[in-house]
Amino acid sequence: MLGHELQAKNKRRSRRPLRDLPTFYYHSNFCDMLSFVRKRYTGAMGKAHLAFLSDFSTLSHPAQCFYVRMAGRKNSVFDLSKLSYPEIGDLYTIAEELMGAGFAHAVGESDFTDYLETLTKPELVSYLTDAPKEIKFKKTSKKDALVEVAQTQLSFDNLTISDRFLVQGRSEDLSFISFLYFGKIEENMQRFTMRDLGLIKVPDFKQEYAARFHAFDEAWSAYFYAKSLRHLRHENDTKIIELIDTVEYWPDPESDADMSARDQLCFGLGKICEKAEDTDTALSIYALGQGPKSHEREVRLRYKLGQKDWVETRLEELIDNPGSDSEYDFAVDFYSRKFGKKRTSQMTDILRAGLEIRLDEALKHLPEYAAKRCFEREGFEVYRSENGVWRMLFGLLFWDELFGKQATLHNAFDRRPSNLKNGSFYTDFKRKIEIKLTRLSNQKPAQLALLKTFTSAYGKPNGIFMWSREEFDQVTTLVSHANPTGLATIMRSMAQNYMDMKDGFPDLMRIWNGELSFIEVKAPGDVIRRNQLTRIRQLREAGFDVQIARIIWDVDPDQTYVVVDIETTGGGRSTHRITEIGALKVKGGKVIDEFQTLLNPERHIPSGITRLTGITNDMVKNAPKFEVIADDFKTFMEGAIFVAHNVNFDYGFIREEYSRLGRPFRYPKLCTVASMRQYYPGLKSYSLANLCREFSIDLNGHHRALIDARAATELLFLVNDKRCEK
Repeated sequence: MLGHELQAKNKRRSRRPLRDLPTFYYHSNFCDMLSFVRKRYTGAMGKAHLAFLSDFSTLSHPAQCFYVRMAGRKNSVFDLSKLSYPEIGDLYTIAEELMGAGFAHAVGESDFTDYLETLTKPELVSYLTDAPKEIKFKKTSKKDALVEVAQTQLSFDNLTISDRFLVQGRSEDLSFISFLYFGKIEENMQRFTMRDLGLIKVPDFKQEYAARFHAFDEAWSAYFYAKSLRHLRHENDTKIIELIDTVEYWPDPESDADMSARDQLCFGLGKICEKAEDTDTALSIYALGQGPKSHEREVRLRYKLGQKDWVETRLEELIDNPGSDSEYDFAVDFYSRKFGKKRTSQMTDILRAGLEIRLDEALKHLPEYAAKRCFEREGFEVYRSENGVWRMLFGLLFWDELFGKQATLHNAFDRRPSNLKNGSFYTDFKRKIEIKLTRLSNQKPAQLALLKTFTSAYGKPNGIFMWSREEFDQVTTLVSHANPTGLATIMRSMAQNYMDMKDGFPDLMRIWNGELSFIEVKAPGDVIRRNQLTRIRQLREAGFDVQIARIIWDVDPDQTYVVVDIETTGGGRSTHRITEIGALKVKGGKVIDEFQTLLNPERHIPSGITRLTGITNDMVKNAPKFEVIADDFKTFMEGAIFVAHNVNFDYGFIREEYSRLGRPFRYPKLCTVASMRQYYPGLKSYSLANLCREFSIDLNGHHRALIDARAATELLFLVNDKRCEK
């Protein structure tokens, strides 16, 4: 359970003042959850879960508090001698009450591993040394290794475990009850605590929340698959083996969401069996899955085994009756390549048919940014749209249906309605959705309606999009330039199958003479993912112009660089400040502009720094503060690559200054140290002074910003000369 330790930790991380928590906040939150579940989910619980609620209510307040404390911690075994909860009382006495009511028990054989992990390393060493039989181990081994030795070489029956150790009881019942509340597996009550601390907002969309489950079979199926996927993600080998061995006893999926979860589980377990070369088991598990991932893997595996007739028949079935657009795309592609004598995949074909753009290789780590700048230089109006603009349009367009009085939200922490997850959103609101889609044809009223929703709901938590005025501008641009019928088609598809449609959209949105188009950016080595291929096809079928832009890295003679050097009051950017900035703007191998200013660091300059740079406190006393020159420097940087010698130092300090102002600072970077190492290897030192001596570069006045920036500019010219030779 998160306690006051978390509060202190978050105070260090957050600048927002945190609320003080009442002494028994964790108990109140736990009881609120139980009360919520008792009121809404009685019909969805089994006898054991109902008994948990009843029995817990009969415990004394201290016993309830102690149990909640245990339930909030990661381990299930506790050493009473190491626990300190003064507000609760004598833990040994309270432990007896919990054991008598079944909410705790002594360490048993099934708890042995958790018990060993509770011990410290010195305790483990002592434990192994004093074992009934001699055990060979190294005292210097890591704790995990010592735990493994104890597990494999000690017999639980021959051990004596102190009664100061206690195991939390009825944890599986509590896990199920928690799942009813949260709708997913939660290990603790952290979200309640973060709400109480003011770290997360809790929306108040409605006074009453509907139950997500109404029958035990429905709830148990959802819980089983959520729990199993968690074991799979956390690579719990024991549970994974158990799942594979008991596959025939899995519960039948009770909803589309369960079907999707079972397919993810089948896909993951099937891959594990394939890796273990247990092909028969892999195929049987894939066959159990009814989703596109399992179908695709089963087809590929059977084709690999030479079962071509089966594969051909199965692909024809999937083409005639696909479960989803992505499944259709896979089946058509695989069928055409394996049975239609087509040598390349759809993905390869669409990639080869794309645009080809040459960009400066210094931008390799920011391909979308580089492509955006390239198209802007050609005269396009360009936006980094990707998934965000489509999600925001969807969320704003159907806000009332998603988060209004009829929304399928189940508690105050829900961020995404459950009918989006289970696929029933469109059928639940078909008439209202179609009316809103029709209204998209009247662009001005549609934009005004979106603006009204954006303004009235701004900042309310939701699990669909992030609130951003910049992104809202993109939404209005999309609505004003897109074909309304095509836009309605995509929005309808999102309403019908949001979970599959929420991502995979192209990176860039462009406008040219009022015409809208989309660009998916691919750098060398990038592949088109299945969902991206599907989205490109869907957008094209809806009438949108969508293209692939293939990047070829080169040296762009028209690329602008800004070579920067700064002087500071010290080395740590969180506590020290900038005293001087010097920068040169470079294009076409020439310096075309410069920027230089002293800055008031708003703190004392140490004498050692003054001796190094020559910058005194008197020199910066009347100099501008960073906030005064922030706009000018941003303008100077526009469209350029940030270059410096040891670039992360200069870039990090400047970004920190903008961060203090609540403003972003993000530009592509190039380091002359790294670049000189790459293109001029074998030198003894790559410090600025040594490189200047090596290449006869003037550095008279070293450690003044503009002088050092001029020297780094000469290094940039040397680097670009080598790059052009390639």
